[in-house]
Amino acid sequence: MRMCPRASQHSSSFITVTRPHRSRRVADVVANAASHATSPTPSTHKTSFSHGITYTSYEINTFTIKFNATGVRVLVDPWLVGDLTFAEQDWLYRGKKRVIGRTLRVDVSQVASETDVLVLTQSLDDHAHLPTLRVFPKSVPVVANPSAAAIARSLGFTDVRVVDHGQSITVCEGRLKITATVGALVGPPWSKRQNGLVFQEVVPPATSPTGEVFRGSSVYFEPHCDFDAQSVGRVGKVDVVISPIVTALLGVGAAAYPLTQGDMNLLQLLKLLQPQVLVPLLNSEMEHEGPLRVLIQERGDYEGVRQQLVKAGLGSVRLEFPAPPGESMAIAL
Repeated sequence: MRMCPRASQHSSSFITVTRPHRSRRVADVVANAASHATSPTPSTHKTSFSHGITYTSYEINTFTIKFNATGVRVLVDPWLVGDLTFAEQDWLYRGKKRVIGRTLRVDVSQVASETDVLVLTQSLDDHAHLPTLRVFPKSVPVVANPSAAAIARSLGFTDVRVVDHGQSITVCEGRLKITATVGALVGPPWSKRQNGLVFQEVVPPATSPTGEVFRGSSVYFEPHCDFDAQSVGRVGKVDVVISPIVTALLGVGAAAYPLTQGDMNLLQLLKLLQPQVLVPLLNSEMEHEGPLRVLIQERGDYEGVRQQLVKAGLGSVRLEFPAPPGESMAIAL
């Protein structure tokens, strides 16, 4: 049986770095964030890195979260090797990351050794990436929606657990609770919606010698910013929301299909969940090849998000752009 570690102060690297690179547009936004930021509304809440998470982006939908109080490490929707195709039809579309696999090489076996739970939100190729899953060690526990769980089992993963809308499971000896909400509609209106997920770190109440109360951290993630408001409304407050903040469209004009809905639904999502921190999911920052590339558009404004939050009465939400791919970012809560 695979055992989850206790909290650790050690961090490790499982990438080889050569000439780091990131999108100029996003890099400019992040570089200017401090000087252009609107200060959050003052709060009496005292933040702490011991109550917090460590977030590492591997571009698009792939990231890891380490929950600092327990040390539990979660890998979400891994695409770590190769390119992205849908149904292996690379003549129609091929997606390429800008950093991972190009200027950063990932050691998949090392990633696996530092993963306690592998989470698959969907069965589509940009979430259940077959080239990555085929080479990933099959002993790593998997939590997935029903269709993604079927893929994991077919590839030989030996410990696969299903979480569906409204269901919760606990992993890592009860130290992490994962709840599925009703997420994105991908496909025709009659399709079953995909999963959004809430990760709740479970720690016993404790107080440090200085009087600091240790609490478990909570994170909501849905990769399209598409959700059922009633389902999300039952979650209550969370500490961190990870979500797209711009909208990606396939097609032109009124017939364009929204792949992500950041500029459409973000403010409603934040009002429902009232997080301390928003981490933008930069899942439209990639290279596109093939006939479909001319139909992919983006709408929204990375730089204007802070002002939008203030105007919507969400000025207390901290906007934390990810560190460059492969680099960890500690978020105090």
